[in-house]
Amino acid sequence: MDAAQLRKIEEGAGQMGIRLAPEQLKQLGRHVDLMLKWNKSINLTAITDPDEVAEKHVLDSLAVVPVLPSGSLLDAGTGAGFPGIPAAIARPDLEVVLVDSMQKKVAFLKTALAELRLPKARAYAVRLEGNPSKEDLPRVHAAVSRAYATAQEWLQLAQHYVLPGGVAICMLGPSDAPPDRLGDLALKQQLAYTLPYSKSQRRLAIYKHL
Repeated sequence: MDAAQLRKIEEGAGQMGIRLAPEQLKQLGRHVDLMLKWNKSINLTAITDPDEVAEKHVLDSLAVVPVLPSGSLLDAGTGAGFPGIPAAIARPDLEVVLVDSMQKKVAFLKTALAELRLPKARAYAVRLEGNPSKEDLPRVHAAVSRAYATAQEWLQLAQHYVLPGGVAICMLGPSDAPPDRLGDLALKQQLAYTLPYSKSQRRLAIYKHL
């Protein structure tokens, strides 16, 4: 990414209340560059315009950062590392668990984590089935995903990976209607946000594990 595109990320993040250090901006840009390079040989994203990537992948991912508790984060079906890698960059205190069922994508993730120097993040090639002990995955303080078709589908799975008192986060469009309760998860709050350049409306639905 060039300097102008990194400025867009910095300014867009600022509009969302997120401050990024120069080194963090460089890491975010390097993640995008690596993704677009690998995307020529494996399918990581359909969005390839750097300006669109900056907003629809990077800034949309950063929207979860202010609501993440301390501790650990699971990004399920992470694909090219969104939102998990931007979260790991913006919140270096977090232990981040990136999970995808595709070996090729996990190979990319491991390369990216090494190049970005994110030692507290790990990538695993696992198909999540709601059994973290069998899958050799930790239970976490927060879980998020952009990979599932509905909030219900994601929450049904997420409840098995979140520690009691932790949170599961749904990333939603403006018209999505998340349930008030699903299994051990109860809706705690909803937060609306706007992507700063396209003005697209988004929401986070945050569920507490009871």
